[in-house]
Amino acid sequence: MDFLAVEGLTKFFGGLAAVYRVGFTVQEGEIIGLIGPNGSGKTTVLNLITGFLKPNAGRITLAGKDVTGLPPYRMCRNGVARTFQLTKSFLCCTVLQNVMIARTYGRNPAPNLRVAAEEAMEILEVVGLTGKASFLAWDLTLMERKMLELARALATQPSLLLLDELMAGLNPAETEEAMQLIRKIRDSGVTILVVEHIVKAILGLSDRVIVLNMGQKIAEGPPQEIVHDPHVVEVYLGKAHHA
Repeated sequence: MDFLAVEGLTKFFGGLAAVYRVGFTVQEGEIIGLIGPNGSGKTTVLNLITGFLKPNAGRITLAGKDVTGLPPYRMCRNGVARTFQLTKSFLCCTVLQNVMIARTYGRNPAPNLRVAAEEAMEILEVVGLTGKASFLAWDLTLMERKMLELARALATQPSLLLLDELMAGLNPAETEEAMQLIRKIRDSGVTILVVEHIVKAILGLSDRVIVLNMGQKIAEGPPQEIVHDPHVVEVYLGKAHHA
Protein backbone atom coordinates (compact mmCIF):
# COMPACT_ATOMS: atom_id res chain seq x y z
CA MET A 1 0.00 0.00 0.00
CA ASP A 2 1.27 3.46 -0.90
CA PHE A 3 2.00 5.64 2.13
CA LEU A 4 0.84 8.78 0.31
CA ALA A 5 -1.16 8.69 -2.91
CA VAL A 6 -2.16 11.77 -4.90
CA GLU A 7 -4.61 11.11 -7.73
CA GLY A 8 -5.82 13.62 -10.33
CA LEU A 9 -5.14 16.57 -8.04
CA THR A 10 -6.54 19.77 -9.56
CA LYS A 11 -6.78 23.33 -8.27
CA PHE A 12 -8.11 26.37 -10.12
CA PHE A 13 -7.67 30.00 -9.13
CA GLY A 14 -10.32 31.71 -11.20
CA GLY A 15 -9.75 30.42 -14.70
CA LEU A 16 -6.13 29.47 -14.06
CA ALA A 17 -5.25 25.84 -13.41
CA ALA A 18 -2.46 26.11 -10.84
CA VAL A 19 -2.39 22.31 -10.56
CA TYR A 20 -4.02 20.04 -13.13
CA ARG A 21 -4.52 16.29 -12.81
CA VAL A 22 -1.31 15.73 -10.88
CA GLY A 23 -0.75 12.23 -9.55
CA PHE A 24 2.09 10.48 -7.73
CA THR A 25 2.76 8.12 -4.85
CA VAL A 26 5.23 8.17 -1.97
CA GLN A 27 6.41 5.05 -0.19
CA GLU A 28 7.10 4.97 3.53
CA GLY A 29 10.69 5.99 4.29
CA GLU A 30 11.35 7.72 0.96
CA ILE A 31 12.67 11.20 0.32
CA ILE A 32 10.84 12.52 -2.73
CA GLY A 33 11.99 15.69 -4.50
CA LEU A 34 9.45 18.01 -6.12
CA ILE A 35 10.97 20.49 -8.57
CA GLY A 36 9.96 22.81 -11.38
CA PRO A 37 10.13 26.42 -12.54
CA ASN A 38 8.64 29.22 -10.46
CA GLY A 39 4.86 29.11 -10.77
CA SER A 40 4.79 25.44 -11.72
CA GLY A 41 2.49 24.50 -8.82
CA LYS A 42 4.89 23.00 -6.29
CA THR A 43 3.78 24.96 -3.24
CA THR A 44 0.15 24.62 -4.31
CA VAL A 45 0.57 20.84 -4.22
CA LEU A 46 1.93 21.09 -0.66
CA ASN A 47 -0.95 23.38 0.30
CA LEU A 48 -3.44 20.85 -1.07
CA ILE A 49 -1.83 17.91 0.72
CA THR A 50 -1.71 19.76 4.04
CA GLY A 51 -5.23 21.15 3.83
CA PHE A 52 -4.39 24.83 3.42
CA LEU A 53 -6.25 24.63 0.11
CA LYS A 54 -9.10 22.37 -0.99
CA PRO A 55 -8.80 20.77 -4.42
CA ASN A 56 -11.36 21.27 -7.16
CA ALA A 57 -10.84 17.65 -8.11
CA GLY A 58 -8.70 14.69 -7.18
CA ARG A 59 -8.04 12.51 -4.17
CA ILE A 60 -5.37 12.30 -1.46
CA THR A 61 -4.89 9.20 0.67
CA LEU A 62 -2.51 8.76 3.58
CA ALA A 63 -1.74 5.22 4.74
CA GLY A 64 -4.91 4.08 2.96
CA LYS A 65 -7.12 6.76 4.54
CA ASP A 66 -8.89 9.33 2.38
CA VAL A 67 -7.77 12.74 3.73
CA THR A 68 -8.87 14.89 0.78
CA GLY A 69 -9.86 18.36 1.89
CA LEU A 70 -9.27 17.87 5.60
CA PRO A 71 -8.28 21.14 7.36
CA PRO A 72 -4.67 21.67 8.44
CA TYR A 73 -5.22 20.86 12.12
CA ARG A 74 -6.70 17.48 11.23
CA MET A 75 -3.89 16.75 8.78
CA CYS A 76 -1.46 17.61 11.56
CA ARG A 77 -3.19 15.14 13.88
CA ASN A 78 -2.95 12.56 11.10
CA GLY A 79 0.83 12.98 11.17
CA VAL A 80 1.43 15.50 8.39
CA ALA A 81 3.65 18.53 9.09
CA ARG A 82 5.28 21.14 6.88
CA THR A 83 7.65 24.06 6.73
CA PHE A 84 7.02 27.24 4.75
CA GLN A 85 9.08 29.23 2.26
CA LEU A 86 8.77 32.21 4.59
CA THR A 87 9.22 31.10 8.18
CA LYS A 88 6.12 31.31 10.39
CA SER A 89 7.68 31.48 13.85
CA PHE A 90 6.13 33.47 16.69
CA LEU A 91 8.75 36.20 16.61
CA CYS A 92 8.03 37.62 20.07
CA CYS A 93 8.26 34.18 21.73
CA THR A 94 11.47 32.43 22.64
CA VAL A 95 12.86 29.61 20.57
CA LEU A 96 11.88 27.14 23.29
CA GLN A 97 8.35 28.55 23.54
CA ASN A 98 7.89 28.22 19.78
CA VAL A 99 8.70 24.52 19.89
CA MET A 100 6.67 23.96 23.09
CA ILE A 101 3.60 25.41 21.35
CA ALA A 102 4.05 22.97 18.50
CA ARG A 103 4.62 20.11 20.94
CA THR A 104 1.18 20.65 22.50
CA TYR A 105 -0.52 19.93 19.17
CA GLY A 106 -0.23 17.32 16.44
CA ARG A 107 -0.09 13.64 17.22
CA ASN A 108 0.29 12.52 20.84
CA PRO A 109 0.47 16.03 22.39
CA ALA A 110 2.65 16.49 25.47
CA PRO A 111 0.52 15.95 28.62
CA ASN A 112 1.79 19.07 30.39
CA LEU A 113 4.15 22.03 30.03
CA ARG A 114 7.03 20.34 31.85
CA VAL A 115 7.04 17.43 29.42
CA ALA A 116 6.53 19.81 26.49
CA ALA A 117 9.61 21.78 27.57
CA GLU A 118 11.74 18.67 28.01
CA GLU A 119 10.78 17.24 24.64
CA ALA A 120 11.14 20.64 22.96
CA MET A 121 14.73 20.85 24.21
CA GLU A 122 15.44 17.40 22.75
CA ILE A 123 14.16 18.60 19.38
CA LEU A 124 16.23 21.77 19.59
CA GLU A 125 19.28 19.59 20.11
CA VAL A 126 18.48 17.71 16.91
CA VAL A 127 18.42 20.94 14.89
CA GLY A 128 21.35 22.54 16.71
CA LEU A 129 19.49 25.29 18.56
CA THR A 130 19.86 24.33 22.23
CA GLY A 131 22.17 27.30 22.77
CA LYS A 132 19.49 29.65 21.46
CA ALA A 133 16.55 28.26 23.48
CA SER A 134 16.08 31.48 25.45
CA PHE A 135 16.51 33.80 22.45
CA LEU A 136 13.50 35.48 20.86
CA ALA A 137 12.81 34.07 17.41
CA TRP A 138 13.18 37.63 16.13
CA ASP A 139 16.89 37.58 17.00
CA LEU A 140 17.80 34.48 15.01
CA THR A 141 19.77 34.39 11.77
CA LEU A 142 18.12 33.09 8.58
CA MET A 143 19.67 29.64 9.04
CA GLU A 144 18.52 29.54 12.66
CA ARG A 145 14.99 30.58 11.73
CA LYS A 146 14.91 27.83 9.12
CA MET A 147 16.00 25.32 11.76
CA LEU A 148 13.37 26.64 14.18
CA GLU A 149 10.75 26.20 11.47
CA LEU A 150 11.92 22.61 11.08
CA ALA A 151 11.93 22.07 14.86
CA ARG A 152 8.34 23.26 15.13
CA ALA A 153 7.29 20.82 12.42
CA LEU A 154 9.14 17.95 14.10
CA ALA A 155 7.50 18.79 17.43
CA THR A 156 4.13 17.69 16.03
CA GLN A 157 5.62 14.18 15.65
CA PRO A 158 4.94 13.78 11.91
CA SER A 159 5.08 10.60 9.92
CA LEU A 160 5.09 12.70 6.73
CA LEU A 161 7.15 15.91 6.58
CA LEU A 162 6.81 18.40 3.72
CA LEU A 163 9.70 20.84 3.30
CA ASP A 164 9.07 23.95 1.18
CA GLU A 165 12.43 25.43 0.13
CA LEU A 166 14.02 24.86 3.51
CA MET A 167 17.47 25.52 2.01
CA ALA A 168 16.62 28.71 0.09
CA GLY A 169 19.02 31.49 1.01
CA LEU A 170 21.53 29.25 2.76
CA ASN A 171 25.21 29.22 1.84
CA PRO A 172 26.84 25.98 0.56
CA ALA A 173 28.07 24.89 4.01
CA GLU A 174 24.65 25.52 5.56
CA THR A 175 22.98 23.67 2.69
CA GLU A 176 25.17 20.62 3.25
CA GLU A 177 24.39 20.74 6.97
CA ALA A 178 20.67 20.91 6.21
CA MET A 179 20.94 17.95 3.83
CA GLN A 180 22.63 15.84 6.51
CA LEU A 181 19.87 16.76 8.95
CA ILE A 182 17.13 15.82 6.48
CA ARG A 183 18.74 12.40 5.98
CA LYS A 184 18.92 11.95 9.76
CA ILE A 185 15.22 12.79 10.07
CA ARG A 186 14.36 10.27 7.35
CA ASP A 187 16.46 7.64 9.10
CA SER A 188 14.44 8.25 12.28
CA GLY A 189 11.31 7.01 10.45
CA VAL A 190 9.85 10.12 8.84
CA THR A 191 8.85 10.11 5.17
CA ILE A 192 9.80 13.37 3.44
CA LEU A 193 8.59 15.36 0.43
CA VAL A 194 11.01 18.17 -0.49
CA VAL A 195 10.32 21.21 -2.67
CA GLU A 196 13.62 22.82 -3.54
CA HIS A 197 15.33 24.89 -6.27
CA ILE A 198 18.84 23.85 -5.30
CA VAL A 199 19.36 21.07 -7.83
CA LYS A 200 22.46 19.69 -6.11
CA ALA A 201 20.46 19.23 -2.91
CA ILE A 202 17.57 17.51 -4.68
CA LEU A 203 19.90 15.15 -6.52
CA GLY A 204 21.83 14.39 -3.35
CA LEU A 205 18.77 13.75 -1.18
CA SER A 206 16.01 12.24 -3.27
CA ASP A 207 15.15 8.62 -3.94
CA ARG A 208 12.87 9.85 -6.73
CA VAL A 209 12.19 13.25 -8.28
CA ILE A 210 8.86 14.59 -9.57
CA VAL A 211 8.95 17.50 -12.01
CA LEU A 212 6.10 19.98 -12.49
CA ASN A 213 5.67 22.57 -15.22
CA MET A 214 2.67 24.87 -15.62
CA GLY A 215 0.73 22.88 -13.06
CA GLN A 216 1.24 19.46 -14.64
CA LYS A 217 3.61 16.60 -13.97
CA ILE A 218 6.05 16.27 -16.84
CA ALA A 219 8.51 13.70 -15.46
CA GLU A 220 9.16 11.35 -12.57
CA GLY A 221 12.03 9.01 -11.81
CA PRO A 222 15.41 8.51 -10.12
CA PRO A 223 17.51 11.70 -9.89
CA GLN A 224 20.09 10.65 -12.47
CA GLU A 225 17.36 9.89 -15.00
CA ILE A 226 15.56 13.16 -14.37
CA VAL A 227 18.68 15.27 -14.81
CA HIS A 228 19.14 13.80 -18.30
CA ASP A 229 15.47 14.00 -19.36
CA PRO A 230 15.38 16.28 -22.44
CA HIS A 231 12.03 17.83 -21.49
CA VAL A 232 13.22 18.62 -17.95
CA VAL A 233 16.45 20.09 -19.30
CA GLU A 234 14.47 22.28 -21.70
CA VAL A 235 11.89 23.68 -19.27
CA TYR A 236 13.82 23.77 -16.00
CA LEU A 237 17.47 22.75 -15.76
CA GLY A 238 18.75 24.45 -18.90
CA LYS A 239 21.39 23.14 -21.28
CA ALA A 240 24.27 24.86 -19.45
CA HIS A 241 23.40 23.13 -16.17
CA HIS A 242 22.92 19.80 -17.94
CA ALA A 243 26.36 20.10 -19.55
